[in-house]
Amino acid sequence: MRSLLGERAIVIGGSLAGLMAARVLADHFDHVTVLERDHVEDRPALRKSIPQGSHAHVLLLGGQQAMSRLYPGFVDRLLSLGTVRVHVGREFVVLTPTGKAYSFGGAVREARDLGITFHYQSRGLLEHCVRQCTLESPNVSFEGDCIVRRPIFRDGRVRGVICGRDGDIKPLVGDLVVDAGGRGSRAQGWLRQVGFAPPEETTVGVDFAYSSARFVAPDYAEPAQVFAALGPGPDYPKAAYLVPLEDGVRLLTLGGRFGDYPPTDEAGFLAFAKSLHTPKIHEIVMNAERVSEITHHSYPTAFRRHYERMPTFPDGFLVIGDALCSFNPVYGQGMSSAALQAEALQHVLNERAEGPAPLEGLAPAFFTKAAEVITTPWLLATISDFAYPQTRGVQPPGLEESGRYFAAVEALSADDAKLQALIVEVFSLAKPLSALSEEPLRSRVLAKMQTAPIASVD
Repeated sequence: MRSLLGERAIVIGGSLAGLMAARVLADHFDHVTVLERDHVEDRPALRKSIPQGSHAHVLLLGGQQAMSRLYPGFVDRLLSLGTVRVHVGREFVVLTPTGKAYSFGGAVREARDLGITFHYQSRGLLEHCVRQCTLESPNVSFEGDCIVRRPIFRDGRVRGVICGRDGDIKPLVGDLVVDAGGRGSRAQGWLRQVGFAPPEETTVGVDFAYSSARFVAPDYAEPAQVFAALGPGPDYPKAAYLVPLEDGVRLLTLGGRFGDYPPTDEAGFLAFAKSLHTPKIHEIVMNAERVSEITHHSYPTAFRRHYERMPTFPDGFLVIGDALCSFNPVYGQGMSSAALQAEALQHVLNERAEGPAPLEGLAPAFFTKAAEVITTPWLLATISDFAYPQTRGVQPPGLEESGRYFAAVEALSADDAKLQALIVEVFSLAKPLSALSEEPLRSRVLAKMQTAPIASVD
């Protein structure tokens, strides 16, 4: 039987983080209401507030596992809608400056079955699947076309929101409000208005932009294969991903940094593909039919908002997802991080459910747990981003040593399939970063670093 923490919880934002938060809250509140500013259709479709929605989206292993725990049978359901399963180690091909490889850093040169899969699909399909699963909880409702104006702050805590569109503005009372409003979250401004200092913020100026288009390649014989054109920083700031989508379509995403961005006209798009360090991507798309517009999205800055460091925070209010931390999208971590944050919320709510005042002091407990979840993807992304000297911001401690350590781990994986699988598990958020520093692996890596100079990997 559920242990109820209150009558109503309100979620601001109906994207992936908001939907998964609603699923967790449904176990502890009589009613959960998701408020989404966009119009949402009951089918796989892009929403206006997802500017990156037309680009490549991968569901990493950590995200799959977390979503499967939140929604039993989730992956099978996703597959039934058309997602494409890719076996990492043999179907995920990395095109490096020195040839074809099967590991992110390029050390593994032959295909292996690691028993690990990623899933590729359009953002619209994934969001539709998560929304369907969430709304199967009978106490969860979803309201589209609804703008949240501000929280209701009274007697030192948040007690609901003022919401609506145009002339239909109304108060909605709730015991807990969760802001999953993404990068556009207004939580910092709302907190400032009621006397709370905004959280400290760590920013990394990655200056990244990408352009994407869909193609049909009828003569292409390997529909589940992914091609990633990647080279180590700082010499290779361009990248490309050619990935499968539902309905037999392939999506090409081209990315560039520091002003060398992929254009959106066809000639410029193809020229950018041709300028990559490998000809493979250009050869494939030259023999394929483009079936969509070329869309563009820029991502100037990654950020991490340290709500866990705030000395005081109002009860009845939480922040989750991209509103808490926004990663450089080139690494594909955002959706999986959101799923793991939702699980962190679930853990904290379950722990507090039997307490006398479970919602009091909830925010510090959750933010501490969420910060633990965010640490691995944030460090992995920033270490890679700072391989480029143009990257701006505060570098993580021990940056150079970390780069050398990761390069040695990658080099050892060339002859060690179990280590290669562990690297994939860490980089896909299924295991913490600390797993790469445990013995006896750490001693092997340190010995490798001493016996030969190792260039850092991107």
